[in-house]
Amino acid sequence: MIDRHRVIAWTPYGRRRTYSILIKYLQRDVERGLLDEVWAYMNTDPTGQEEDIAYAHELAKQFPWFRLQHRPEGVHLGHLPKQRYTGLAYREMTDPDTVYLRFDDDVVYIHDDAIENLVRARLQMPAPTAVFPIIINNALCSHFLQVCGKVPFEWGEVKPYCMDPTGWANGPFAVKLHEMLLDHIDRNAVPDLYLYQDFPLQPGTQFSVSCFASLGSMYAGLPEPGVLVPDEEESWHTVHRPLATGAPNILRGDVIVSHWSFFPQHPFLNATDLLDRYREIADKAVA
Repeated sequence: MIDRHRVIAWTPYGRRRTYSILIKYLQRDVERGLLDEVWAYMNTDPTGQEEDIAYAHELAKQFPWFRLQHRPEGVHLGHLPKQRYTGLAYREMTDPDTVYLRFDDDVVYIHDDAIENLVRARLQMPAPTAVFPIIINNALCSHFLQVCGKVPFEWGEVKPYCMDPTGWANGPFAVKLHEMLLDHIDRNAVPDLYLYQDFPLQPGTQFSVSCFASLGSMYAGLPEPGVLVPDEEESWHTVHRPLATGAPNILRGDVIVSHWSFFPQHPFLNATDLLDRYREIADKAVA
């Protein structure tokens, strides 16, 4: 609990490989009293992901603060990819006294101060739909990191577009970003990557929603509580809602997390030992 608000971290869950890293940080912050619950929204296929599903059930048995959430019964979106079903999760997020923290299941690092700083920022800024951290390996974040002199332009210039060819699709660029962060972690120098200010995101600017903080009171106040229209969560949070309210979302300068990979980057990142290095660091977080 932070500032008399419950804090729930939730994830569209599907991949044990990376979630087994993320859960260590969430466990750390439950034990520190910063998180009240952790939810895994089961966005899995019944066949082909048996090990992923079994791992989530193991966590639910192991930790009293860990809950499995499921798609609402009777709601079908047709023959859409499963990623489109994550917008239905917000029907469970209508407690007006709760801050909800969304994490992709391949967020592989959360800085010690990240959750507390992100939640406090969300509570102090009533207007935005969402407050985002500096996400290492996110195109818009990489753009602002370059503007602030944290990421060299020599690695490839990143334009302020969520699917920028360098920031979203370039595998060697992603490798350099992760190596940069891991170097800062090894030197206990992660705050050196903080931005010198918060940055507002122009309403209508699409942003990859690997991590953000939002308020249950916002979802409770919708015409149908928790029902997003349109139902695609990234579009609703970063395009539709900000345009409807006229309020920009905020990129918070003193919160850092790391997102592992977009699919065009997979072959490059999977050929490195970077994920093993992240796993070793995560294990120490709860040692």
